[in-house]
Amino acid sequence: MDKIIILDFGSQYTQLIGRRIRDLGVYSEILPGEKALESAASKGCLGFILSGSPFSAMQKEAPALHPSILESGLPILAICYGIQWLTLQSGGIVERSKAHEYGPMTVSFLPKARQGGNPWSLFSEGLPERFLSWMSHGDSIVLPGDGWEIIGVSESGVPAILAHKSKPWFGLQFHPEVSHCEHGMDILSRFVFGVCKAKATWSLETYLDEESKTIETRVKSEPVLLLISGGVDSTVTGAFLLRCLNPEQVHLLYIDTGLMRKAENEEVMLNLSRLGAR
Repeated sequence: MDKIIILDFGSQYTQLIGRRIRDLGVYSEILPGEKALESAASKGCLGFILSGSPFSAMQKEAPALHPSILESGLPILAICYGIQWLTLQSGGIVERSKAHEYGPMTVSFLPKARQGGNPWSLFSEGLPERFLSWMSHGDSIVLPGDGWEIIGVSESGVPAILAHKSKPWFGLQFHPEVSHCEHGMDILSRFVFGVCKAKATWSLETYLDEESKTIETRVKSEPVLLLISGGVDSTVTGAFLLRCLNPEQVHLLYIDTGLMRKAENEEVMLNLSRLGAR
């Protein structure tokens, strides 16, 4: 199955990026930003998205992308911190901004971004010349790194969209994954389908079927014990186990902690029995 790997550098939006990619019908997997690319993880991977981060790319302790990601040759979409880190690693300049950009900010493609035949035209095709983005950064790119080209700027003149001249790598200074960003899904779609050539073959039903097979293979006929709190996470887990295994194998243990609300114990037990728990 085609998938996009999201490398997490600590952004508050990382999970949202994963959700947006799955909304497009493509499987996404979130891994630590510094993780090396392993054969198991890379199976079916058609591209990477680098998340933002609470770190500044200029800090000594800033998390670093593993060299194996760049060496893979796969497409990369670097968001905020991600593109700043790549800029520094390729000899560019990133500085602390005098005027920080936070919230809604108009971004415009430069004329060269619209010219056909450019290596980045596949990324910009179908997108409007100007749109409202969502910014959240205190550092800005002053000079792009070797091989990088600025193809879009913010209303403050700060580089906002960058593309590599010879590799399928792109960078955004804004966050396309948030709902406040106009055409954010279109941008992600251009990367996932236009650049990475992924196919929309993922669905929640497909995911559940595959996970069911994984659990069946691992558990076989062994008994499974799950502690149930009555909350959403453990209840959904219990329901899923009852769906993919023989109910006789599944033992759900609910513990009365004495901290539940009045009659809540009875409500939890009723819900579990409706799911098929014994």
